[in-house]
Amino acid sequence: MTTLTQINVYPIKSMSGFQVSSAFIGSTGLSHDRQMMLIDDNGKFVTARKLPRLLAFKCVLHQTGVVITNGSGKSLKIDFADFSQIVSVNIWRHEMAASAANDDINQWISDELGMSVRLVRVNDDSQRTVEKTSQSLAFADGFPLLIIGEESLNTLNDKASEPSLMSQFRSNLIFSGGDGFIEDTWRRVKIGEVEFEFVKPCERCIMTTVDMTSLAFKKSKEPLRTLATFRADERGRLMFGENLIAINEGIITVGDSIEVLETHIGLNYGTKR
Repeated sequence: MTTLTQINVYPIKSMSGFQVSSAFIGSTGLSHDRQMMLIDDNGKFVTARKLPRLLAFKCVLHQTGVVITNGSGKSLKIDFADFSQIVSVNIWRHEMAASAANDDINQWISDELGMSVRLVRVNDDSQRTVEKTSQSLAFADGFPLLIIGEESLNTLNDKASEPSLMSQFRSNLIFSGGDGFIEDTWRRVKIGEVEFEFVKPCERCIMTTVDMTSLAFKKSKEPLRTLATFRADERGRLMFGENLIAINEGIITVGDSIEVLETHIGLNYGTKR
């Protein structure tokens, strides 16, 4: 039996998120997940791939918005009503509309990061879909949801020169039970009220190598170095976790069993050449 053990929400792309015991799965995935992100002066999205210190910022919800806290404990309260200006943003070469936060909010974040940025939020005119589907997408990279098994991380750590934490992979859904990488073989599952379709494995990038103490990329290049020894596809991409979309809306809760509705043969992985 496999069981959902953790649900993670990341309100602002590339900032730290928080765990919830229960969540609503809506039209773009988990409620409030990746509904906001930072953009530069050209409207291009900003992530921890180039600005790893973003990961030190914590983001939690309050009744009418979010609270951002930097690494030293300084906080800023933001209301959803503080987003008024409509702007065009670029995320992975896709242009879409969004609502920008008021100037005082943008100035606070810019000062803390040492670069000019604006905070934007998805609005009713934001139209973006998962490639080759009609699934709506907010500011997640390419898919609204990511799932990883605890045994998959254990298998990776058994092979690695240093252990990785699940938080490095920023998964929305984490489960226990089954063999390592059992999620590779799932095509459709049901968790709580929601049925999910597995779309593709998740390609991992340099963001997984950020040391959360120094907020610098690790010289060891772990976990990518170890993934390259046994999780490379035929194109050399390193895969860990599975991207999925929800077929219907509903509630999921930590402790829900995962009912596997359909399986398939997973990809054949090897060593990166």
